[in-house]
Amino acid sequence: MAENTYVAVTWTAGDIITEAKMDNMGANDKAVDAMAQGVELEERASPATPVANKIHVYGKDKSGISTLYAINDAGTDFEISERHTTFVFTYPGTVIVDTNVCPILVATRALTIEKVYANIKTAPTGANIVIDINKNATTIWSTQANRLTILAGALSGTQDAFNVTSLVEGDLLTIDVDTAGSTIAGEDLTIEIKCK
Repeated sequence: MAENTYVAVTWTAGDIITEAKMDNMGANDKAVDAMAQGVELEERASPATPVANKIHVYGKDKSGISTLYAINDAGTDFEISERHTTFVFTYPGTVIVDTNVCPILVATRALTIEKVYANIKTAPTGANIVIDINKNATTIWSTQANRLTILAGALSGTQDAFNVTSLVEGDLLTIDVDTAGSTIAGEDLTIEIKCK
């Protein structure tokens, strides 16, 4: 059986990464370890919006750290080098005031809490739903006025002000319902914790 023959891959400024070049690069890497250090991108300003059905990937400074970005054909510039994690708690049925109302979730790596969201299918009436999030059995809001809240008559609420934002591997997250609607408690609650 004949072996595949691969051509050398030469890059110049402005080259477009094609599948053929990547195939050859991958094969050459296996043969001579040419890609031992990976692909290197220099930091630059955001490039121009690419033509339809194209995307540009590039390196850019973010607060002194080289970061991987992309810009799509709609001109949307977004970071792609940072992994994001969302913890999702679901509480089916009628909401009642209680502690540890959902199964415990575990942080599997170091994370920073960015924002929390609450959505409910049946809105509370008569009073707000107030939700506390705990890390290792201690609230992340020592400023209790900042707790996650769904206002009476509303179907959602968000919060991005916290006293504790850092998580490490093994931290346990739990949910308490501190108040529920007094006329209609609210039903089928979902809570999401967005982290980076």
